Amino acid sequence: MGGGSESEAGGGFFADLKRRRVIRVLLLYAVAGWIVIEVASVVLPALNLPPWSVTLVIVLVALGFPIAVVMGWMFDLGPGGVARTNAVPVPALAPAPSTEAPAPAEPGTPPGRPAPSEPSAPPESQASDRRTIAVLPFVNMSDDPANEYFSDGISEEILNLLSKLPQLKVASRTSAFNFKGKESSIPAVARELGVGTVLEGSVRRAGNHVRITAQLIDAGSDSHLWSETYDREMKDVFAIQDDIAHSIVKALQVTLTPQERRAMQFVATSDPEAYDYYLRGRNYMYSMARRDYEHAIRMFEQAIAVDSMFALAYAGMADAYSHLYRYVEASPENARKAGRASEQAVALDRDSAEAHASRGMALFIGEDYAAAEAEFESAIALDPNLFEAWYYYGLACSSQGDFAKAASMYIRASEVNPADFQVPLFLAQTYASLGRKQDEMKVRLGALGTVERHLKLNPHDTRALYFGAQNLWRVGEHAKAVELAERALRQDQDEPIVLYNIACFYAEQGNRTRAIELLEKAVQMGWGDRAWMENDSDLDPLHDDPRFKALLASIR
Repeated sequence: MGGGSESEAGGGFFADLKRRRVIRVLLLYAVAGWIVIEVASVVLPALNLPPWSVTLVIVLVALGFPIAVVMGWMFDLGPGGVARTNAVPVPALAPAPSTEAPAPAEPGTPPGRPAPSEPSAPPESQASDRRTIAVLPFVNMSDDPANEYFSDGISEEILNLLSKLPQLKVASRTSAFNFKGKESSIPAVARELGVGTVLEGSVRRAGNHVRITAQLIDAGSDSHLWSETYDREMKDVFAIQDDIAHSIVKALQVTLTPQERRAMQFVATSDPEAYDYYLRGRNYMYSMARRDYEHAIRMFEQAIAVDSMFALAYAGMADAYSHLYRYVEASPENARKAGRASEQAVALDRDSAEAHASRGMALFIGEDYAAAEAEFESAIALDPNLFEAWYYYGLACSSQGDFAKAASMYIRASEVNPADFQVPLFLAQTYASLGRKQDEMKVRLGALGTVERHLKLNPHDTRALYFGAQNLWRVGEHAKAVELAERALRQDQDEPIVLYNIACFYAEQGNRTRAIELLEKAVQMGWGDRAWMENDSDLDPLHDDPRFKALLASIR
């Protein structure tokens, strides 16, 4: 995929200068500088100061010019004082076809709260805003805190059902769950996520009985569009999720095609016990630690033991083994198990986008890139809103050194999930590999706020720490970058993925010895993605080092 034209790039750059008020700052600086020089040329000779003193003032004013440019780009002066300028949009290589509603600004999400006032009829102009929605994590009201995986899973399943509809723009799970347990008003959360409506609720589970309360809120008026409470048996949980999704569609006045109705009615399993194990397994998939992937695999195995036709459980198992291979232990056995599980997922449900994305990832780790890309294309055709399909596709392209195509995949992934902090940094790295330094810095500067917000809500997220460290170093905030990198290393110094990324951080600084020591330890502990390591531009400073070449040769 080719890049945009020069005129488009130039227009976007000057528009960004205007938005960030850089031009205004430069004009003010020029006027102030001229006044300072004029005053100095009159006052300093009158004070019998040396003739070079006026020259010194002129030089100092000139040296302040680039500083004014940088400060004008990065910061703004508003009613609340000096603040970092808002993130810039990710620059696109080329326009991608889309059937979706306009993308939200930036995602996130909060917990339950008292019911707001009843709705009033909205103005016609709000209709399009109401087609953007965030599904907040439902609050666990059960006596057992361990049931939180279940309340999280219910909200996530509803989110997945709504994401199948091209008429709706749904904030991603990552975005919404950033607000879990945080006290925020619905209008504030909606502004942060760039949505017009918010679904929140609660789940109380006792034995085989479940009580689910859900309410859809219009963010503009902070009023109910719809609410309902369900008291049912566990076996009815699928019907409840279906009813909630259809009630939301009706409240938002969305007309469904017959195909969309069928997609929303599909039930992956009819067995509540298998479903419960599946939700438990998926809950373990959001960290990047060996023990959690192993827990997830055991839960997916239990789900399959109860329902051997449960395609999504096979897809979950395939992803767990693929991630184990990429980030923890690159053993042939993990690759084989990922392949077998993904094959079974697709065989059981050829219309599942998740199954095809999992199959693509399993083929990707086996370096069968052509087959992997075909699976990712199938997943995208079935569900253009599936973040993982675009993200995995980008990773596969990066591993082959096809950086132009990787960039286009990362851009689409960011459009689907604007709050994800990882994809923009992969995109920036891709631009660096393409030699597009200006685009790289725009993305990195734009990602600063996203990473900072994520770390504020999730201060112990090791992956966010080392990604943030790498980005801060590139934009010149070196002291803070080193602090984040060392925090990440202290938290998870035995995880190969952490060691690898901190090695990339020190390679960027030119500390070859430290970088190679960490890479060697990562490989010893199981890291084995040779293709990624060869094409990782963060490691370019090591490519002529005999120790690095020997380390590459030792993998497989």
